[in-house]
Amino acid sequence: MAGQLAVTGPAQPVAGGYTPGVRVRMPQADGRAAFVKAIRTTDPFAATYRTEAAINRALPQGPGPRLLADTDADGWVVLAFEHIDGRHPELTPGSPDLPLLLDAVTTLHDTLTPSPYQDAPNFADHPVVERAAEHHEAMRGDTLLHCDIRTDNLLLDDANVRFVDWASAHRGAAWLDIALLVPQLILAGHGPEDAEKHAAQVPAYRNAPEAAVTAFASSITAYWADRADQGGPELRQYRQRAREAGRAWEAHRR
Repeated sequence: MAGQLAVTGPAQPVAGGYTPGVRVRMPQADGRAAFVKAIRTTDPFAATYRTEAAINRALPQGPGPRLLADTDADGWVVLAFEHIDGRHPELTPGSPDLPLLLDAVTTLHDTLTPSPYQDAPNFADHPVVERAAEHHEAMRGDTLLHCDIRTDNLLLDDANVRFVDWASAHRGAAWLDIALLVPQLILAGHGPEDAEKHAAQVPAYRNAPEAAVTAFASSITAYWADRADQGGPELRQYRQRAREAGRAWEAHRR
């Protein structure tokens, strides 16, 4: 892996993420840097690294960081991406980053329909929507969905929004990515009504079946509630906050 990257200096640790593994920034001979993440093959999360590599190989240039190299040998799964010198966007009320994100998501779905990665699982089979079975047909589609659009999975490079960490990607109806974003907007300080007004700026969400969106809100809230006490401390805290955001959204849609 190091030979493929022409590394010229020591690795610098990179913080963040809810999954285990090593994350570092590595300088390269061409003056650019690589973001490298690695995990033991014996770790249960190793499969998500392999999935992320497969999806990133299929992505067209632009939406996410370019996969520079990957290896699955000697007890490690290692992925190396171009390092994006950007910042995480602000999704708080009044933030100028929010319109950029909504425009970027619209463009993202146009670019990723039909899905460039046909092996992605169908979102209708995701545990998040197991309580919305009567609306699964409205969730089927051939858009490659990111499925984890949060500020820590977004980078602003000048005025360009880049989507990172594609390990959770599924195929489905485009409105689902925006429905997943609504609770994130509530967590960022928006009221449920305001969050939905922003979401409705994306045509796919604006045209989504109302009953299916309501069922989705209830199902994802139950999903978070069921798992609120599972995982590490940071993940538990996030799920508990997400559960409360989901409850507020669910109450608004009743």
